[in-house]
Amino acid sequence: KNLGRLTRLWLKAEQERQHNYLKDGPYVTPEEAVAIWTTAVHWLESRKFSPIPFPPLSYKHDTKLLILALERLKESYTVSVRLNQMQREELGLIEQAYDNPHEALSRIKRHLLTQRAFKEVGIEFLDLYSHLIPIYHIEPLEKISDAYLDQYLWYEADKRQLFPNWIKPSDNEPPPLLVYKWCQGINNLTEVWETGSEECVVMMQTKLEKLFEKIDLTMLNRLLRLILDHNIADYMTSKNNVVISYKDMSHTNSYG
Repeated sequence: KNLGRLTRLWLKAEQERQHNYLKDGPYVTPEEAVAIWTTAVHWLESRKFSPIPFPPLSYKHDTKLLILALERLKESYTVSVRLNQMQREELGLIEQAYDNPHEALSRIKRHLLTQRAFKEVGIEFLDLYSHLIPIYHIEPLEKISDAYLDQYLWYEADKRQLFPNWIKPSDNEPPPLLVYKWCQGINNLTEVWETGSEECVVMMQTKLEKLFEKIDLTMLNRLLRLILDHNIADYMTSKNNVVISYKDMSHTNSYG
């Protein structure tokens, strides 16, 4: 009961936030947007980054990426015994994609190219007693396309070194090694533990937690187009511009 009430309260606040954005937005001024965009352009140019193209029709890693994506989707079903209709449908589609990978891949690419309107997304919260985690229920067909796109973009971005090697943690080294190197790095600084004149070492940490919620979709689209093909950028931003529903409540997500 409490979870239902909290969900409704959260959705009420979210509807209000979306409504305010449509009424008063956009909150980013053109000057700020241009400044952010220009910074991104200069950064990518300085790294000599070549944008990620649309996955070609005969892409050599296609089936491997698809299998990885399907395995990831299938993982969540190894423990659950009782499935609802949507989950059964998804498992069926996953099996079908395993059997006919070429058909699945051509469907995924067709969707990435042409699909710009999506079915509504269901939302519910997972109650961890200290905090709630939102769980979004996405239509199974779309889920498979998204899982493939996720694998493709990660692979290509990694290959093109979108994230430089000083961004940590990364896949290049296991976390314990990173911690060890980090501690050693601090320890090797000259006179780092010197406290003669009452000085001390301070480690600062910050959280950019509201960044995703407050991103402007038009702005996001422009930034994504610098990194990847415009068809994929359009697909990604229109995928965020969907109807979110919970029981009898629903609203269109047009901000964040």
